[in-house]
Amino acid sequence: MKIVHFSTTPLAGAPLRLVKAINTLTEHEARLIDLKRYGSEDFGQDVVFSEEKDLAIELSGKADVVHLHNYLDYDSRQFEPINFRELRRKGALFVRQFHSDPGLVARVMGITQTELLAQNIPGLVIGQFQERKYPGCMVVPNIIPENDPLYTPLDTKAEFDIFFSPTTTAGAWDDRWNTKGMPETERIIANVCVKYSAKYKLIHKTPLRQALSTKKSSRIVVDEMVTGSYHISGLEGLSQGKPVLSYLDDRSRWIMSHFSGVGSCPFINVRLEDSYTVLDYLLTHADEAAEIGMESRMFVENHWSQKKLIKHFRDVYEKLGSNPGLVCRQQELQIDKPVKRFFACILPDLVYTGRKDQLNNNEAHRAQRS
Repeated sequence: MKIVHFSTTPLAGAPLRLVKAINTLTEHEARLIDLKRYGSEDFGQDVVFSEEKDLAIELSGKADVVHLHNYLDYDSRQFEPINFRELRRKGALFVRQFHSDPGLVARVMGITQTELLAQNIPGLVIGQFQERKYPGCMVVPNIIPENDPLYTPLDTKAEFDIFFSPTTTAGAWDDRWNTKGMPETERIIANVCVKYSAKYKLIHKTPLRQALSTKKSSRIVVDEMVTGSYHISGLEGLSQGKPVLSYLDDRSRWIMSHFSGVGSCPFINVRLEDSYTVLDYLLTHADEAAEIGMESRMFVENHWSQKKLIKHFRDVYEKLGSNPGLVCRQQELQIDKPVKRFFACILPDLVYTGRKDQLNNNEAHRAQRS
């Protein structure tokens, strides 16, 4: 099959990583058409529509499958004169992959969440927190190029002790999912580093190559310990052979186990509130931290490699070719019934709210004592 991907934003490089994996590890031919050049972001690009319009039109006209990302649907006009509905009428198969919260996607598209979720395009969603927001979509894993030099373990002495790369400055309790708890997490990291004269590096809105290089030169990686979901940053840390702190709720652990095939969690699964003592321990037990990092790398090589995960996308394209209706939520991952939805969505939200309330109560008691 000839598969042409379309994206209007870099999406942290996920579309291009997927296209490269398809070309390297499957019998299919894939290309990525980005709307424009993304400036300082160094995620890499394939075909840039604003610069190579004729090539984009040619590729789309020959596509067996059109793979849309995030903000695009049949009626999107950003790539005119390419007309997705016309391509569909001529026989191209369509699939759409979500990488972001539906509230954000709908807002960018100028429609409601209800309208977004009602669209009839065969859908995929990445297997992090986002999957519980798109109950009808097939869940797929996020792929990383584990053998790329930037994703492999460091073979020299690390420059930093702890690495943290929040994508937003929001506080832990300011936004349910759009947060990495930057101020609270940095405070904890800074305090434990002061205790041992250790060095930490916090980076924000930094080009990918620089971020990966700095992360690679760090001993310990902090992903995100607030929401209950891991991120691509955490997967990168595992691939680089680091002990990675993250907090995965039961749903996130189950989804990760579904794709890895093992029940164990590769992350040091710890909540923000409990992380100081864990970081303290890792800083004072360097050999043990390094051994945990070796296990992280082994997990990626054995259970989260591109070769293993690309099979899920090969399966998607096979289903599209035989019956597009088969591209839907896997039976074992369904959250359509009230009980399943309670454990997948409602309970984690209640726990998050309870943690927030407990923190506020503790702060109120401290203020009264002072």
